[in-house]
Amino acid sequence: MKSPALASGLPLASINTALGEAARLAGISGFYPALLAAFRALVPHDIATVVRYSAVGEPTFLLHHGFSDSLARQYETTFFVFDPFYRYWTRTEQPGVVSLDMFPATATRHSRYVREFLEESSITDELGIFLPALGRASVAMFLERKVGRFVSAERTSIEVFYPLFAGLDIAHVNAILAVEGGSGPSLPRAVMIRDRDGNAVHVSEAWRKLEQADAGLRRAVERLAAEDAGQAVLGEGNILHRTRMSAAHALAPQGWLFMVEKAPSTSADYDQIIISRLNPALTPREVDIVKLILEGHPTAAIAQRLNLQRGTVKNHRLRIYEKLDITSERELFITYIQALQGQGHTEK
Repeated sequence: MKSPALASGLPLASINTALGEAARLAGISGFYPALLAAFRALVPHDIATVVRYSAVGEPTFLLHHGFSDSLARQYETTFFVFDPFYRYWTRTEQPGVVSLDMFPATATRHSRYVREFLEESSITDELGIFLPALGRASVAMFLERKVGRFVSAERTSIEVFYPLFAGLDIAHVNAILAVEGGSGPSLPRAVMIRDRDGNAVHVSEAWRKLEQADAGLRRAVERLAAEDAGQAVLGEGNILHRTRMSAAHALAPQGWLFMVEKAPSTSADYDQIIISRLNPALTPREVDIVKLILEGHPTAAIAQRLNLQRGTVKNHRLRIYEKLDITSERELFITYIQALQGQGHTEK
C-alpha cells in the first residue's frame, strides 16, 4: 500500500533531508526557512508565507516567498480583519492543518479576502499549518498556489507529517528560550516564564524594560497567579496574559508563560464601534447588516442570518448607502477601511 506521504510522487529521501536540515537549525534564525523547504518537498506550491497569529493581537508576517513586501504590509494594515484563518485562530486557538475549503463559502470564496486580496496576490488556494501555541499565539505556515487547488491526498500528507513538524517547532522554541537573551520570530517581545513552583526561568529584555516603566506589571503578575486568572489590563493599552505551559516544554514543564501584548484596536468580528462611527445615525440593525456585508454575505444570506425578508434587507442597504453617501459595496468597504486606518492601523 502506498504511503500517504508519497501521494505527490516525490521521493521520501528529499523530505527526510529537508526535515533533517530543519532539525539542525532548531534555535537558529534559519529554522523556519528550512521548515518551509520541508513542506516544499512534501507538497508542491508556488508561494509560501509564515505568519504569527495571536488570539489577543494582530497578525505579523515573518517570512514570505513569492509574495511582495507591499502585499504583506497591506495584509497587516488592512486585510487581516477579513482573513478567515485569523478568525479561525482567534476563535479556536487549535493547532493543526487548516484548508481554505474548511470555511463556509460565503466567508471565503465570495469574501473580500478572496476577491480583493487573494486575487491581487494571484492565489487560487491556501493550506495553513498552525504550529503549537506559545502563550496564545501560533506560528502558521501557509502553502499557496497560483493555479488549481490542493487535493485531499496532499492535505493528508501534511497531516501525516504534522506531529514531526510540531515537534521540531517545540524543539526550536525550547532552544531559543534556553539561551538567556535569545529571541525568535515566534516569541512575543515581552515575556516571562515561571516554572510550576513559581521561579522565573526566562525573562526577556523587553519584559525587564516594561517592568521598569510600569510599576503595575509585577502587581498584575502576582494577582493573576493568586487568583489563577488568565489576563489583566495594564497601562498604555497593554494586556498581560498568563498561560499554562505544556508538560512537554523542556524549559518549564507545566509552568506558566506571562506575556504582554498591545490590545487589538479592532476585533476579528469587525468592531461595532468603528462601524457605528461611520455615521452615528446608523441603527443597531444597520450596523449588523454592515458587518455581514463586509464579511461578504449576499442579501439572501443576511436575511436568513437576521431572520428578515430579503426586501427588508434591501431597504436597509439603501438607507445605509444614503446615510454614508455611497452607492456600492466597494465604496462601503473603502469607507470602512479608511475608518479602520484612522483607529491606528498603520504600518509598524
